[in-house]
Amino acid sequence: MNKLILFSTVLITISFVGCKQQESTHPSRKNIVEAVFASGNIITENQYIVTSQADGYLSKSFFNEGDSVKAGQILFRIENEAQPEQLVNAEENYQYAVSNVSNNSPVLEQLMAQRSQVENKLTTDSLNFVRYQKLVQSGAVSQVDYEKAKVSYENSKQDLVSINNQISDTKNKLQLEVSKNKANLAAQQNTSSFYEIRADMDGVVFQIQKKQGELVKRGEPVAEIGSGKYIAKLFIVEEDINKLKLGHVVYIELNTEKNKSYKAYLSKIYPYFDDKEQSFIAEAIYNEPIANLKPGTQLQANIKTNEKADAIVIPIEYLLSGDFVLDKKNGQIKVTVGIRTPEWVEILSGADESTTIILSK
Repeated sequence: MNKLILFSTVLITISFVGCKQQESTHPSRKNIVEAVFASGNIITENQYIVTSQADGYLSKSFFNEGDSVKAGQILFRIENEAQPEQLVNAEENYQYAVSNVSNNSPVLEQLMAQRSQVENKLTTDSLNFVRYQKLVQSGAVSQVDYEKAKVSYENSKQDLVSINNQISDTKNKLQLEVSKNKANLAAQQNTSSFYEIRADMDGVVFQIQKKQGELVKRGEPVAEIGSGKYIAKLFIVEEDINKLKLGHVVYIELNTEKNKSYKAYLSKIYPYFDDKEQSFIAEAIYNEPIANLKPGTQLQANIKTNEKADAIVIPIEYLLSGDFVLDKKNGQIKVTVGIRTPEWVEILSGADESTTIILSK
């Protein structure tokens, strides 16, 4: 019995000492790839929001979600009761202004009649003046009568100049009214076009945000349309953005196809931090078309930023703060590191395959 108790005590002691031993590793050679993780979603190259340029009610939708549209096609019609009346008034005012500028318009006809009277009077006064010039020389009329005839003649000439100026000014004013009303008509016609919302380019209707009969305000989104090739929009955290370069390979997993990866490449890196998304934004283009790809699909991506074959690596948990490791013989030593991944870190110098590195508890 005493021997059995002693044997059990030895086993417990050995077991306890074994638990106290620290885990260790040796640097080993491995192919290592450094990648930046990004979340994101699928968009199209020319995705855009269709907005209303006028206030009114959505009276007609000509397309449904998923329909293809051509550039210039009417997507929606907006109605506003005041607009048709304003257009009719503008057309009437323009036609009225055009009629006034013609020579047979009531305004100009009256001035033309006045000028005809002035011209007739000038002719009479001119003849009288010439006759009185001859008579005053022969003494047949007095100097006073001659002066009266002269004044009448001069006044008639001035009246003709005055009426001609008045006609010219009136024509200019009427022409100005034509121009003003023409511009107003064009503005109303242009405004009328605002009540027909058209597609800017060929594409597909992704989403319609207003129902028929709903009130639509100027500048308010009505639909979302996409066109062009599909793009992966990627959200990058601040500490990773400087690792990225155009052309980096991207491996994308769609939420609609778990455990399947598609290859793409980094095509665009936006040069600013997006406050709304609280991240930097990049775009990736697929190497080949993807079947059944749908806009808005959520995704996860790994952007390959660096890789090295046959690199000397250690598990990442053996690396201490400040790029130190705990050498079994020499204690804490400084190492130079290269590529880091969530599992491994490359050792460039300071330790080799013969170094025993202890895991710090």
